[in-house]
Amino acid sequence: MKVYSKRRRSRRRLIIGCTSSEHSFAAELIANNSDLLTEILIRVPAKSLIRFKSVSKQWLSLISDSQFASDHARRNHHSPVSALYFYSNRWSLDEQPQSVSIAGHQTLLPTLSFLDGVVVSSCTTTIERSCNGLILCSNGFRKPPYIVCNLTTRKFSLLPDIGPTSSESYRKNAGAFLAFDPSKSPHYKVILFSSSYVNNGRWVEIEIYSSQTSSWKHISVPDPRGVPFMFSVFWNGAIHCITYANVHVRFEVEEEKFIQTPMPRNPKIISPDKIRYFGGCGGDLLLIQTPQPCAMGFSVLQMHRDYCGWIVKYRVNLRPILSVFPKTERKTIVTCSEFNVLCVVKEANEKDFTLVLAIRGKVISYNVKSNILKELYDLSTDDLDDWRPSWCNTYQFIESLSPV
Repeated sequence: MKVYSKRRRSRRRLIIGCTSSEHSFAAELIANNSDLLTEILIRVPAKSLIRFKSVSKQWLSLISDSQFASDHARRNHHSPVSALYFYSNRWSLDEQPQSVSIAGHQTLLPTLSFLDGVVVSSCTTTIERSCNGLILCSNGFRKPPYIVCNLTTRKFSLLPDIGPTSSESYRKNAGAFLAFDPSKSPHYKVILFSSSYVNNGRWVEIEIYSSQTSSWKHISVPDPRGVPFMFSVFWNGAIHCITYANVHVRFEVEEEKFIQTPMPRNPKIISPDKIRYFGGCGGDLLLIQTPQPCAMGFSVLQMHRDYCGWIVKYRVNLRPILSVFPKTERKTIVTCSEFNVLCVVKEANEKDFTLVLAIRGKVISYNVKSNILKELYDLSTDDLDDWRPSWCNTYQFIESLSPV
């Protein structure tokens, strides 16, 4: 240990003792070696890299390069959730999404204003899905135009029209998904689901857009009955859903097929209408459900990677924290429940989970292991009657350079 300490102190003295000319030489050496500069910058957070574009033309060219952006996204594919965007009343025609920083920072978060004018329409551009740093938006109702954008870089791609081969039964919000995993591919897919009846049989009509080919394709598959697509999530290369028949159904995006797996009896999955959260979290698929709408206790379930069933990760009781937030005189959030789960995020140690909750007019974070509470967002009491955010209309913002 003494030898190691002497070496470390010696290195510190060498660094501190460097002259300005030596520092200049080191900086020049890095600047002239594009490979070394790339290895350094690829480890820098995406938000900082956006600012670093103004350092020099060389840095601007490197950071703006699509290959660098894809490599950066692949290396940092487990970047934490920075903020949430949510709608208090999802069915309002002109409502703009509200945003809240996960860390509780009072900083301005990106908006969708850079999409103004992209589509000539009287409708408001709304968020449909978020997936690993990219956002899927739509504008309109029946067969609306779709836009995939990156809020960090303010870049977007207006997808081409689906075309006449698409199912006319498709309706907005019936099932629009963004499938993107930067650790596996720089390309993304947009999947739209609708139902059709042919020869007394029920089919699922699927439109798939690939950013690799910049085109749509249409397929029809037999309908796995009871799939509420609106409450499905993309995780591990597939779109997952829990049906009313207590069956786990997933649509494998690359194989373009449905796979059904009966759920084990324990822990029992009640039904989709009891689900309080269903989504990915740091590479895991989590499910939160309550036996009754007013229940304040629940288990956080985690899906096995081989889809064989669920394990109980945490047991949570929120009743003790209600005393911290006094009741308002108005009806809040939903008719009976005191809370809604908006998101679940992993802490820096990759082991602890933090719940982001909407509770009595506020958005809070709650670490289920340390029991630490933090208020993130306070809503005006005048708006509480219409405030009904939930995980279904909450979208994660992850800082990313991923090209669109």
